[in-house]
Amino acid sequence: MSDRKYPRIALAITLAVAVAAAAPVAAQPGQRENPLSFDRNIRGLLNKFCYRCHNADEPNGGVDLQSDINPRLIADKPLVWRTALDQVRDGEMPPGDAKQPTDEQRELIARFIETTVSEFDCDAARDPGPPSLRRLNRAEYDLSIRHLTGLDMQLSEDFPADTISFGFRNIAQSLTLSPLHVDRYYSAARRVVDELLTGQSEAEQQGDATARAKAYRQVFFVEPGDGRGDRDVAEQLLRRFATRAFRRDVDDEYLARSLSLYDSLRDRGESHLSAVGHLLTAVLASPRFLMRSEMPRPESESDADDTAYPVDDFDLASRLSFFLWSSPPDDELLELAREGRLSDDAVLDEQLRRMLDDPRSDALVEHFFVPWLQIDALDEHRPDRERFPEFNDRLYESIRQEPRRLLRYLIREDRPLTELVDADYALVDAVLSRWYELPGDQSVPEADDSFRRVVLSDRRRGGILTTAAVLMAQSDPGRTNVPRRGNFIAAAILGTAPPPPPPDVPELSDDEQQVATLTLRQRFEAHRSDPQCFSCHVKIDPLGFALENYDAIGRWRQTEVGQTIDASGELPDGRRFDGPVELKATLLADRDELTAVLTRQMLIYALGRGPLLGDDCVIEDAVEAARQADYRLTAVIRTIIHSFPFRHTRDPEY
Repeated sequence: MSDRKYPRIALAITLAVAVAAAAPVAAQPGQRENPLSFDRNIRGLLNKFCYRCHNADEPNGGVDLQSDINPRLIADKPLVWRTALDQVRDGEMPPGDAKQPTDEQRELIARFIETTVSEFDCDAARDPGPPSLRRLNRAEYDLSIRHLTGLDMQLSEDFPADTISFGFRNIAQSLTLSPLHVDRYYSAARRVVDELLTGQSEAEQQGDATARAKAYRQVFFVEPGDGRGDRDVAEQLLRRFATRAFRRDVDDEYLARSLSLYDSLRDRGESHLSAVGHLLTAVLASPRFLMRSEMPRPESESDADDTAYPVDDFDLASRLSFFLWSSPPDDELLELAREGRLSDDAVLDEQLRRMLDDPRSDALVEHFFVPWLQIDALDEHRPDRERFPEFNDRLYESIRQEPRRLLRYLIREDRPLTELVDADYALVDAVLSRWYELPGDQSVPEADDSFRRVVLSDRRRGGILTTAAVLMAQSDPGRTNVPRRGNFIAAAILGTAPPPPPPDVPELSDDEQQVATLTLRQRFEAHRSDPQCFSCHVKIDPLGFALENYDAIGRWRQTEVGQTIDASGELPDGRRFDGPVELKATLLADRDELTAVLTRQMLIYALGRGPLLGDDCVIEDAVEAARQADYRLTAVIRTIIHSFPFRHTRDPEY
């Protein structure tokens, strides 16, 4: 598998400096026999240039490398050492003001790290991560209410905002429960039940003509009469509703307690419908509904040596449905879990295809792909109307929809994930067809409001990067933003986001004369000549410059301030490109790397936690599976749902 990218940490800088100052490889004894010998060649380099800053007494950046005194210990820290590998291989380190290594020296260190870390034992790192107790996030709550009742009430708008962690809103450690949440949950539960009970009279008067009437029929699917007593009906209604809400078969003890409450309410004069309404309110306010918790280890396995154990079929159903649909498992998943069949690999594959074909998989687009690709930044972004008077709300909505349509198409049609970056088609409506100035045979008729798949005659469009949504979201209201566009590509596509700029970095000059006479590239060249700016800009600006033919609202242009746009770029590792077509080809030259970046992000989202050591093994499996399946997106998703961390949990650490 190709090298993977990891977040930058301080140790990489020091390690790279060590490589720069290393003595020539040829001068070291034993090099001819084994150039990667740790004892003969590598230890001296690391001891001389790394351990003096990364030791127990002075752990620069909080990292003590002195403890890694042999290759086995280095292999046990792949995240740390692969970060260093990426920095060295990409030519980003040593920094520009340090002595540079020869190509042979750089390659020797890189090969040693790569060889050593690749020996990491995946079997020994089978840790699914700590068990998590998390509340439903706002989207999951609204979709759960829709699943249970059919009502689309958007009640979560009154809830506190969900915290973003690792780029997503479904990370367990951030989904804590506050007293304010409890209060809002109870109020929301009462509002749901009030809507249901109101639906009774509407159902009697108008049939299923209203949403509330349909919701009432869905929940109150059986009524007293024809030999069915009130209490028996209450039990049937509660059993079904609670099972779907709790995402597993409700236990007899809960039913008994609830029916005891029902009896008390009836004795106090409450009607059957009102008493059942109280029971439904209790279900919707229950931690079993609001919190996602999983069953502990079965008592029969309590003495097992292995700390990890398989999740049961009901918890597997929940993991699967919240991953793909952001909502509870449907009746088919629950029935398979009840039968103990969902954990069968073939059955799980069948359900994966069914669930991806279902419109509910739009949630995967909205809650995974949209934040990962930063498309949601468009929600808070509007172009400067004075600078771009032709921009309007109709155009904005078409721009907003385009990437979502493309992502849905990739999922439903099981397309290669490489089409995220480049494709020979676009999904556009008539508004975007005009906006992109597509030729007549590629355009959508004016009278057609739908999105259509059109084959492109050139590759200036095609893929996510060249949609107006991404180009506009990564721009300023009045002009393009080269570093922001480049940083987006580095972070989302390459997985190599640079650190945030220091707080004292000056803004790009808005001098009126410069704005009127210099291209943005010329102004940025002057800006990044500052040494404190150059080290980051040299990595991201070439990527952003390649998109300069698109203005701040995603239109194609050839000139700026009367000058031909220079869209060429060169990365620190020597790769060159000119314009978006060559940029996309460069990004797709290593499809394994793109697959690894996607898998890493999707695994975080699917598991609702940050990355762990053993996740690399899943990423490696996903890359291999994608390679064998023409890089189909479903190969990655299938690998994740069959992976050890997705199918297992472990006991909490008290």
